[in-house]
Amino acid sequence: MDAVKKPFRLISHSRRVQFGVGVDSVAEVICKARTLFNLGVDENIEVVLEEDGTRVTEDGFLLLLEGHTKLMILRNNTQWMPQPGTLEEVQRPVNVQNVKFNQVKRTITTADENGCCISRFHPNLPILAFAGYSKEVLLLKAESFNTPFSDWILINRFELHSQIPKQVSTLEWNTIGTQLAAGSADGTIVVWNYPNGEILFKIKHCSQFEVMVWSPFRPDMLASLDIDYNNVLIWSTSGEANNLFCTIDRYDQEITVTTWVADNQVAVGFRSGLIEIYEIIESLPTRTHRVSQKFRQEGEIADLAWNEKLQLLAGASNRCAQIWSKSSAFPVHSVQFASTCNTLVWLPTVRTSGSTAPATNTIDKRTLVCGLSNGLTVVWNPLENDIAKRQKILRENSYDSPIDTLSFSSDGRFLASMNEISRIVIWATETWAPISSCLLDATEQGDERPLMSWMYTDSNVVATYKLVGNTYNYGNEIQLLESAVPNPTE
Repeated sequence: MDAVKKPFRLISHSRRVQFGVGVDSVAEVICKARTLFNLGVDENIEVVLEEDGTRVTEDGFLLLLEGHTKLMILRNNTQWMPQPGTLEEVQRPVNVQNVKFNQVKRTITTADENGCCISRFHPNLPILAFAGYSKEVLLLKAESFNTPFSDWILINRFELHSQIPKQVSTLEWNTIGTQLAAGSADGTIVVWNYPNGEILFKIKHCSQFEVMVWSPFRPDMLASLDIDYNNVLIWSTSGEANNLFCTIDRYDQEITVTTWVADNQVAVGFRSGLIEIYEIIESLPTRTHRVSQKFRQEGEIADLAWNEKLQLLAGASNRCAQIWSKSSAFPVHSVQFASTCNTLVWLPTVRTSGSTAPATNTIDKRTLVCGLSNGLTVVWNPLENDIAKRQKILRENSYDSPIDTLSFSSDGRFLASMNEISRIVIWATETWAPISSCLLDATEQGDERPLMSWMYTDSNVVATYKLVGNTYNYGNEIQLLESAVPNPTE
């Protein structure tokens, strides 16, 4: 098997244009840069770190960088320059209590009025993919990240009615934004290439796609969960004759959730409380799999979250959350709650000033946030020495509807929680105080979990955040919260 390509962001000298790529050598970075930035073969190209201008000349150094690191492409001896403003100015903290998230509604008339819609932000660019009922996937784009959502324009349509005959139930970008996958209520899956809209593959292989999860390690690998048949289907979009890469069958156990934990491993949670890690063995002509580790929690596994930096897996079940290491059959940490834990998410680790640090300087990077069925959100840091501070309860206006979904902004500054009645609350992680609350228009949810998608740019002038809550919006309307953080130098 070829070496796994690592995701990076190639950025122009002006910092106005960037592309997500997967590469495994400096030579490949330069080759892709020539194509993406339309540079001639006679032009001299140098690759440097965007944040401090360090030259990237060796493959070993490149592959030691964190995924999605920004690499600036310099042409013909152009000199690297820092972003405007001194480092002290850029790092000056913003009073997030003054940040306002305003609700915006946008009608898309081509969607079916009787159906639901789903929308997902591109991971790197100001682009939103939107799917209505039995119509098409629409792509909306802005000139820049801080363009008001009302000014976004329609740039492309990926036809659905000839590809997916029933309602879209899942819609997901891969981690570098080069492919978009849609799953249908009738079990059809279709994957497009972005930006040209070429269909990479389309197939009907199960009864219904309940969940689709792109691999964060390999941008051409996709896992989907077929609830009715208790299968996890692993797909490859790399142009193989058979796009179905591997099937994990568990007819004797009801699968509830799955997530990637390595380039060739997925964790699968079951209604029985069992968690299994499957290793995909890529031997030809057939691929097989084996169980490399088993864990057991009390009650149904409601959610799984993998922390790549810490190499730890968190599981939510019944009235507890547990943290596991792949090297041990016993939990590393456990916590009990007064109510069922529905969902959980790790506090993201972000890159600041050339180093990797937690999103805040007051909370350990092993912080886990858990959403409970009694409407509370719990911030849990098992390494906190003070027992009284180990758990922090987030409560906003005493809403007691179950928390269904949690999502951090990419920089870790904000946490969004959505409950069963589609109320979104945004919390500032610096203080864990609520700064925004909004009740979305929604249809009946049934047993499905609502989705949220963040867009964020780390401009040193204005940091723009947009958050779309969807899946149950009425079919011709996108409901979005958007905010611009004040200039940190002001």
